[in-house]
Amino acid sequence: MKDIQKFLAHPVILFKIHYTTVHDIVGEMIGKLAAEKPQLNIDTEKLMRCVVEDESDHKILDVMQGMGLDENEAPETEQTFITILCETNEVQENQVVMCLLPNPVNMGTGAEEVHFICLVISPVKEKKIKSAVEVARSYSTLLADYKLRRRLTRAHDPKEFAHLFELEVHRIFTEQRNDMNILTIDGMEDEGNDRWCFGMDFIKDCKRRLPHYLSDYTDGMGSCASIQKISSTIFFLYFALIMPCIAFGVLHHYITHGIIDVRKVVLSQAFSGLLYSAFGGQPLIIVRTTVPIAIYTKVIYALSDSYDMNFQSFYALTGLWNCAFLALYSLTGVSKLMKHCSRSTEEIFGLFISIAFCVDAIKFLVHEFDLDFCFDLDNCNPAKALVSLILMFGTVFIGSEIYNFRYSPYLTAAKRVLVADYALPTAVLLMSFVGSYLFRNVDMATFTDDNPVMFDMVPFEDISVGMVLASMGLGLALSVLFFMDQNIASCMVNNPRNRLRKGSAFHLDLMVVAAINTVLSIFGLPWIHGALPHSPLHVRALADIEEHMDHGHLKEIVVYVRETRITTLVSHILIALSLLMIPSPLNFIPIPVLYGLFLFLAISALSDFQLWERMLLIFTEQNSYPPTHYIRKVPQRMVHCFTFIQLFQLAILCAFSFAGSPYLKMCFPVLLALMLPIRANIIPKLIPKRYLDALDGHF
Repeated sequence: MKDIQKFLAHPVILFKIHYTTVHDIVGEMIGKLAAEKPQLNIDTEKLMRCVVEDESDHKILDVMQGMGLDENEAPETEQTFITILCETNEVQENQVVMCLLPNPVNMGTGAEEVHFICLVISPVKEKKIKSAVEVARSYSTLLADYKLRRRLTRAHDPKEFAHLFELEVHRIFTEQRNDMNILTIDGMEDEGNDRWCFGMDFIKDCKRRLPHYLSDYTDGMGSCASIQKISSTIFFLYFALIMPCIAFGVLHHYITHGIIDVRKVVLSQAFSGLLYSAFGGQPLIIVRTTVPIAIYTKVIYALSDSYDMNFQSFYALTGLWNCAFLALYSLTGVSKLMKHCSRSTEEIFGLFISIAFCVDAIKFLVHEFDLDFCFDLDNCNPAKALVSLILMFGTVFIGSEIYNFRYSPYLTAAKRVLVADYALPTAVLLMSFVGSYLFRNVDMATFTDDNPVMFDMVPFEDISVGMVLASMGLGLALSVLFFMDQNIASCMVNNPRNRLRKGSAFHLDLMVVAAINTVLSIFGLPWIHGALPHSPLHVRALADIEEHMDHGHLKEIVVYVRETRITTLVSHILIALSLLMIPSPLNFIPIPVLYGLFLFLAISALSDFQLWERMLLIFTEQNSYPPTHYIRKVPQRMVHCFTFIQLFQLAILCAFSFAGSPYLKMCFPVLLALMLPIRANIIPKLIPKRYLDALDGHF
């Protein structure tokens, strides 16, 4: 600590120099030290020869790097910084020079993206002075902290760099002295062996999150970069939510024959989103109506039509029973069962949601071609089908190209991220302009607004005992669906890879969802719960990402996430204001653009699924496998075996969910819940535990 305090008293910092070779950078660092401390009388050329072996090959004689843990806690080299060691008679006491490079520099194998360089110069064999290795170890330990590196990269000048470095050093030493709260892998807090009582887990969630409530509104507002990140996330959420609202409104209008329409879906999203952003335990979770809810609504309508029951009353009773069961789950701590929810279960369900988005988009396109693509121009409109194809895939193409612009070599890293953050709004607005203006002579499909009434309480006068009992059975099955969907979204958001700091609130979130859906059921509005892929995409939109190269393969690591309620709150205020834009101008957005957005969301979520990566390995030459942790630890046969087991489970979910019979679709929540005991009890008998730990770890 004394060496660090001595450095902070007279810091020597080389700030954002535009050199890319070791010789030039080290030469500038030594020159900076000689200029800042002329009393040392340093011979720069002699000192250079102690650090760099040969000017031609730029080889550093002695370097120290940090070691971190990869996704499965296997050791890996930290490539974002290097500490250069030098012992010489040119100095009488330890000297330290730090350098922040404006962009990561490739300094050879194992140091392919160096952003920080620390030069430690020590005298030779002085007993009273720490050796270069001891000093270098101290600085390497500090630079290995990702929070410190993140803050230092945001410094604007050497003075601010030194100030931030001092603050971060104090934070690190304080954390080392204090016992930190540790979260288990599934995001559930380790509560110890406290005696259980009714509502205990719900109360603990409230106590855990309440101290952070005010900071949920202020976090991320301290810098221009964070404000820009929050602003882009607000627009991303607005477009990522309002477009599916219109699409699901059209779908519900078709399912319920106009009883639930676009206006009610948008109202449900605005109302529930505002309440959840204000009272939800984990504000990064995005709640909305989903494909499984639409499927279940179709089942309820089919049953009510078959048995001559009032759909609205039957729908409301089912929703109220669902909310009662959810409240019971919350107060009895049933969410603790999610500790058995592994990464494989989360990814199976996440990939199912992506497939459901793709299936809906393809069904729409097939319907358009069946209806309009023929050669009888009197009865068909081939242009409509072709334009639908162009708009749908044009939205996907433009969105994907702009989103992937962050990986291009053009502009600076900050500007590339800025452009990529607005990929979704840009794609939707551009293709809406193409569809509504350039193809204005083509009669494109848009939504209709037949029922301007939004708040219409469900009639409860004609309820029978049989309806109450039937709705209780449906509500129980629906509560299983809500329980799994909400908690899987919570697990993916609270995953340790996201490095969240404020803790989880599984039971509190479940109670808030139950309360919101109670109101929605009474007014006959579409239900909501935590949704994929929006929730993990929301986390990623608010995250700072570090890119690491590992044997030529790019790996992205989350270093910081802004845990804020502002993004969900403001985006849902915009959605509420969008009610004033129904039907116009929202009906200028062609329906194919909405389904193109579905495809974009489905495709953009695939990169986060290890299951998708392992599916591609089936068709990849073994020599081209990425150097991921499970490739190094698990035989190829076992990797493919686990992949096929997951694909079999996914196929069963899809078969029941997309089946024509409403009774088969009702089995979907039960099948989803069965994934937990299957993973815990059956799969370990097929694959050894040591391989499962590598394949199915949460890191």
